[in-house]
Amino acid sequence: MKRSLIKTVTVVLTVCVLSGCSAVTTPTTDGTTESETSIETSESTEATTTTEARGHYEYKPVVMSSIFLDIMGEDMYDAYKNYIRAVQNGEDEFEVKTEDDYNWMIGQFPNKFQPVYEVYTESNYGGAFKDGKATFQYKIPKEELAQKQAEFETLVTDILNEVLRNDYSDVEKVLALYIYFSNNYTYDYDTYNKMSDEAVQGICAYRFFTTKHGICAECATAFSFLLLQAGVDATVCGGNDEVTGEGHAWTYVTINGKNYHVDPTYVMSSGNCLSYFMMTDEQRCKEGNFKKDSMCVACHYKSDRNGNEYNADDDFFAPLWGGTLVSFDHAKKLIYYIDADGNPKTFDYSAFG
Repeated sequence: MKRSLIKTVTVVLTVCVLSGCSAVTTPTTDGTTESETSIETSESTEATTTTEARGHYEYKPVVMSSIFLDIMGEDMYDAYKNYIRAVQNGEDEFEVKTEDDYNWMIGQFPNKFQPVYEVYTESNYGGAFKDGKATFQYKIPKEELAQKQAEFETLVTDILNEVLRNDYSDVEKVLALYIYFSNNYTYDYDTYNKMSDEAVQGICAYRFFTTKHGICAECATAFSFLLLQAGVDATVCGGNDEVTGEGHAWTYVTINGKNYHVDPTYVMSSGNCLSYFMMTDEQRCKEGNFKKDSMCVACHYKSDRNGNEYNADDDFFAPLWGGTLVSFDHAKKLIYYIDADGNPKTFDYSAFG
């Protein structure tokens, strides 16, 4: 079996102790948060959207990370789009230039960008490629797959339209979904513990979305996927803790030409800790004992450890690290938070729109 067809899952035992995070916040009935330490905010302050201001997002059949596309190439991307059209039309054959392109595409692209198709379609191993065309097979009846895809698209758009506004900047989209993951998903310790003794099947972003819990690889893929659906350039990044050897996955976003690490797994059930939001390489390495040169940006296998090829060095958001989010004000472009010493603070992010 080609290496490209192996879907490696990296995991981490995420102990939700708020290292460096000062105060625990809890969601209020209107979607904002309140802290044990009071802080004065304006009436327009929000952590999620009001009914009147909700977005009108529609599901995008094809989404793609710019970094992933740069690594994998246009030919593979074309094959991926042909594959999507084939599934949508209930076909089992599509055009692709080479067998190598097919193997890489079918082993990597659905895992990152097609949560339903990843689970319910698979390669025809051996003889799948011939004369510029490749075949695949369905694991369930085509009509059932179409129904599951329709239900999934509704689930995704419901999340986006509940959490985001149309006029949110990319930073606000990342922050709003970061808060949403903190308050709505949990880490799957049962699956993690099983993985130390046996091979666990069914680990994927689709499981994370439908059960609302999972391990880091599922969480990072789901978070990246929602950001891509919202128009934010994002991919999955991976690395190993240099002390414990544990593998871990998180999200790597590109905004205004600058890269940042965001860890939706570490923030789950952490009380909206901001230590894992818009991190530099240095902060990412600190929060998890990672090394930059051993990171795998886009979690692909074409160039394996490629962390030194990409830089996340903008520390604009450094004042937030160690703090705990209270809320943010879209109109004023302010984040209200409690710093590591328990002091109420405001952070102006208007430079990002």
